[in-house]
Amino acid sequence: MHAPIRVQLTTSTPRAARWLRAPGAVMSLAGMAVLVAASALVSCAGPSKSGALPAPQEHPSVALTVPLPLIQLAPGIVVDRTAGEVRVEAEVAADRGWLEQAVCKAGTREHESLLAVIVAPSNIHAALLLIGLEPGAPGEWRAAPDGSGAVQRISPSGSPLEVWVRTSAGDMPLSSWIHDPVHGHSFPVQPWVFAGSRVRSNTKSMGPGEHYVADRTGSVVGIVTFGDETIACTSVLSDQAELDAPEWQANSERMPEPGTRVELLIRRPGDGAPATGTAPVTGTPPATPAIPEGRAP
Repeated sequence: MHAPIRVQLTTSTPRAARWLRAPGAVMSLAGMAVLVAASALVSCAGPSKSGALPAPQEHPSVALTVPLPLIQLAPGIVVDRTAGEVRVEAEVAADRGWLEQAVCKAGTREHESLLAVIVAPSNIHAALLLIGLEPGAPGEWRAAPDGSGAVQRISPSGSPLEVWVRTSAGDMPLSSWIHDPVHGHSFPVQPWVFAGSRVRSNTKSMGPGEHYVADRTGSVVGIVTFGDETIACTSVLSDQAELDAPEWQANSERMPEPGTRVELLIRRPGDGAPATGTAPVTGTPPATPAIPEGRAP
């Protein structure tokens, strides 16, 4: 097992076309994936006889024949391209009550999200590019202007993916922590697509440039549709109770308590259950507390 390669992209990188306002985040995202892969290959290459790194043309097939080891994009996120998996350090946020997000960025929507992560959503976007997923667009909804209560719903697009969570009790679909106790409905098992949030021009107060919207709003994995999610649920739901009554709640009987350290696993579909026994995301994190009695997975 290879140790994670730590990749740092800086403002001196000539091919970066856009920059996110969040510290350490880079745009364009497609260019970021290419730069990360190129940086990882350079990190793996040995020096030439002259002491300089070999020119790319000396090894034209290396990108096709040498699998990349683990790539650490930023603290708290690792890409395993061989397994087709992105691993993100996370913490249980809310274990009861109505949900609007499955995963949010810390400091934003923890009161209505299952998990919170410190990793910027734009870094998660870049990691998903590295495992071969294609971004699409978040969903949208619009209330009819005539006040009839009708809603036009536009489904999100993008590559399907799977979202899992790893605890001391094992791996399980994150959707197993969501239910509708009022009507007895179970949440769809893997209803997620790589929507890719949106890139918008900065406001005047933000200064020149553009920003990745989810980095500011915190929408990592959505349940209701805000239209800015990096990973979106295929069902388009309004966050307004008069249009869509609240339905989905945290399934506290299946969850560890708030504050418990877990791993968020995002995978290509069809590759089987998440890999187990792999290297930790960064060094050796604190031991994950055991799930309390009565909260069986």
